[in-house]
Amino acid sequence: MKYVLFVAALFWFSCTGTLSDNQRKKIKEEMENSEIKKVTDAQITQAAFLYGRQVGAIVEKKDRTLTNQIFLDSVSQVFNVEIIALQSENSSLRGVEKQLLEAYQTDAQASDNIQKMGNDSLLYTKPFTREHPDGSTEFTKALGIRMTKKQVILTIN
Repeated sequence: MKYVLFVAALFWFSCTGTLSDNQRKKIKEEMENSEIKKVTDAQITQAAFLYGRQVGAIVEKKDRTLTNQIFLDSVSQVFNVEIIALQSENSSLRGVEKQLLEAYQTDAQASDNIQKMGNDSLLYTKPFTREHPDGSTEFTKALGIRMTKKQVILTIN
């Protein structure tokens, strides 16, 4: 009988382990991230615009020329996105990106845009223009931010 009580007490104490505050917080975040969320395409598009504009503002503030690859890589890693420069010299552009580049070159007044790329990816683009002394604007390049739908959905509250 003493063995049974001892084993039961040992089992009870081993099952009531304690977690640190950081471990509890991490488990709670993981549970929230693995929750099933029902979102519409409109919500995804709106969230993608917000996420793309947030990342784009950081990039535009620090590297408007899109040439500082170390900075772009660090922003990409922090936000879990891929940042590219959409310009005619870039030969690695995908079909949608080439079409957007042509559209921006045709219409210098175009604004930022969200496009679907396959089933699980989105592309946020923002054109960069240069204004001439006569008031006309010229398209120079566009900022492209490739992001997954999963990443965008996780930003939706």
